[in-house]
Amino acid sequence: MNPPTLDEVREALVAGGITGPHRSHSRRSTLGKIEPLLEGDPDKTFGLSGLDRYAAHEILGFMADLTGCDPDLTCLDLDDSIDPDKTVAGIVAAAERLREAARSGATLLCATGHPTGMLEHNMRVVDAYMRGGGKVLRLREDERLPVGRAGSHSEVRYTGNVGCLADWGNLRHTHRSDAMEALLEAQPWPDLVFADHGFAGAAIERSIPTITVIDINDHALAVSVAEGRDITAIPLDDNRPPRLYEPSWRLFEAVIGGQEVA
Repeated sequence: MNPPTLDEVREALVAGGITGPHRSHSRRSTLGKIEPLLEGDPDKTFGLSGLDRYAAHEILGFMADLTGCDPDLTCLDLDDSIDPDKTVAGIVAAAERLREAARSGATLLCATGHPTGMLEHNMRVVDAYMRGGGKVLRLREDERLPVGRAGSHSEVRYTGNVGCLADWGNLRHTHRSDAMEALLEAQPWPDLVFADHGFAGAAIERSIPTITVIDINDHALAVSVAEGRDITAIPLDDNRPPRLYEPSWRLFEAVIGGQEVA
């Protein structure tokens, strides 16, 4: 099968609402998450420290640099967007990093806090990584973890080698870092992490090289990118219907597999 062209990927991702005009979050809602982040809300900090040394306008500026969104805090009612060229460039950079890591036999830990959006996408990417020679870790599989509500059953379930926070039969949406922090109590740590939300934040906080999807309201991760940490960032909407991410995972598969894309 011929690999998709970058133009084809870009057009399909815009059509699916993965990038371009944002369909999941209003501008007002997105900006409303910055103040709780500065106050240390664990749903917004993703386990990252030092965020309170920035002002709100600086944090929005970091997100604007990453995604192409408007950097003006006073613009509350405009239609927000992610620059499709930045999304495609992020996918290519992440896939190239995974290709090189796979060729060296590096270990990868993959997890998502958005099982309703990113799970199938990440499974496809991890499959391509393994075909390329990479190794996958499933830290603390089948262990009960001390996270979540008191009395609840919490673990990380690996579906297609992608970890998600689970409560018995339910995969859970989470922004928090506590599940990943619990995973990283195990050794050895992975050579590379591919994750989002707090799964990415906890890895970044521990200086583990990280590939991360960053949605337009994931400000803590944008700060880490601006700080120059070892991150490969992919700006996109992280909770669209799973099939709409196919252009992204096809591009990952092509690049990891060594195909030329243009």
